[in-house]
Amino acid sequence: MLVDIFFPEIGSLNISQVEFDSQALILHVEATTKNAICPECQTKNDRLHSYYYRQPADLPCVGQAVRLQIEVRRFFCDNKLCSKVTFAEQFPALLAPRARRTARLAKDQQRVAFVVSAESGARILGWLKMAVSPDTLLRLVRRAPEPMIDTPRVLGVDDWAMKKRCSYGTILVDLEAQQVIDLLPDRKAETLETWLKDHAGVEVISRDRGREYIKGASDGAPDAIQVADRWHLIKNLREALESLMMEKPDCLKAAGEKDKEEDISTTSNKTATMPESVEQAEPSPAEEVNRPITKAEVQKSARRARKQERYELVRALHQQGFSIHGIANHLGIARRTVRKYINAESCPFYPDGRRYRSKIDPFRQYLTERWRDGCHNGSQLWREIQEMGFDGSRATVSRWVTVERRKLPLQEKHPVRLKARKKPPRPKQTMPWTANRAAWLLMKPEAELDTKEKATLQQIFLADEQVVEAHKFAHAFQEIIRLHQPERLKPWLKNTIASGIEAFVTFGRGILQDLDAVTNAIKLHWSNGQTKGQVNRLKFIKRQMFGRADFDLLRKRVLGYHLAFGTVHV
Repeated sequence: MLVDIFFPEIGSLNISQVEFDSQALILHVEATTKNAICPECQTKNDRLHSYYYRQPADLPCVGQAVRLQIEVRRFFCDNKLCSKVTFAEQFPALLAPRARRTARLAKDQQRVAFVVSAESGARILGWLKMAVSPDTLLRLVRRAPEPMIDTPRVLGVDDWAMKKRCSYGTILVDLEAQQVIDLLPDRKAETLETWLKDHAGVEVISRDRGREYIKGASDGAPDAIQVADRWHLIKNLREALESLMMEKPDCLKAAGEKDKEEDISTTSNKTATMPESVEQAEPSPAEEVNRPITKAEVQKSARRARKQERYELVRALHQQGFSIHGIANHLGIARRTVRKYINAESCPFYPDGRRYRSKIDPFRQYLTERWRDGCHNGSQLWREIQEMGFDGSRATVSRWVTVERRKLPLQEKHPVRLKARKKPPRPKQTMPWTANRAAWLLMKPEAELDTKEKATLQQIFLADEQVVEAHKFAHAFQEIIRLHQPERLKPWLKNTIASGIEAFVTFGRGILQDLDAVTNAIKLHWSNGQTKGQVNRLKFIKRQMFGRADFDLLRKRVLGYHLAFGTVHV
């Protein structure tokens, strides 16, 4: 029967008529029973008072929207002790009181809302003939019941950004079940402490090395084993190496010199195979001295002079006994800058020739090929890559053309001018490495270094012996973590702090303050890797929500994802 197809789990209903208009399939539904139960006193009554119609939306059928037209009867309640005089019959398995959609339709709409959020969900449901507004989907998510939280044995704790650099929250993950169990609105120690006291029984807490989380975990669950995150330990080690290399400009310059030697050897090999007519003479010292100084070079020289003067002033004030805080307030600069100047052997200038990312990068290969084919017109090149999806300005392409045109021989740049005069190319300048790049090289396992990297590393070692010692400390610490050897940690800390390398002394003292958790991180297999993955999922959900990521709504979606496949409250 038709009623068994449309309402397989709902008895006592009958489809009296089926209509179809331009918008929906209409099913006329009525109850087959002769009596109804009063919702107040739970007694059966069969004395009819009146009837009316309800027209809720239902699940679509064969690609058509479905609307029910239910005949609802109203009965007298003959129980004299009942407060109700009349009551309407209910259909709890099909429709909630005053609802405008069936429970099964609301359930599927809520599932979509949990998976793809409101705006996208409304579009998808419109295509599926289950039209609903984004606001209604948000209400369905908010009405979902709170999930039952079982106290986890192993808890992962990490922070996440509500608004980057402005406000942060805390995510709590059951590492054994691999499931988010709660979101906290901030990352304060008191908030975590309160949660842990309300959910007693946590045995292991995996966390990063933030002070607030250390205090919150220690006060909220003093008997729990705390485990520091190994990824953060390695990250802090690399930051210590980077801080050290910022104080060693000679080492960064030495690494750049090695790159220059490689480039010169490559260029000489290419030049040996080129025809003599293409070769260009090296610039003579007189020509280099007489070269006019550009405005940009004058400004750069002035900036370097001001920075050198400030560096010398900071060093002088420090020698006179002024504190870092006092020097920073007097000169109006950051304390971190003052500390960097004090620890540096010479003024730490920014490396020359550093290249930043550009919109033109994805099209650089195409432009290079067109340039080699002889197309030197910036406007033409800009129009061509515009058709390929480039959304930058013509000036961006013009700047690239200007740089490439400088590399051309004089005859191609200025064919009308005298061909006899040739402007020699400028000698390649040494570009020092950045401290970040050098730190990554020092962290890299020796077995993975290629020949060029080994040579560069030796150049760095020759420039400063302290870097050799720091390199040994860094690899020893990585080996302790990789091989799970906690017994080697205390001797390593003792040698590191006694070395006098400021960056590693600070790193070692930080580990001493959290020694038990770091030891557990080396000894146990628990880590915050699963928590980081859940933070990534949280960010994905937050960015899905088109600006509607209020904390209560975001928490519902992150925690209640499984509710999309359970019961629904309309």
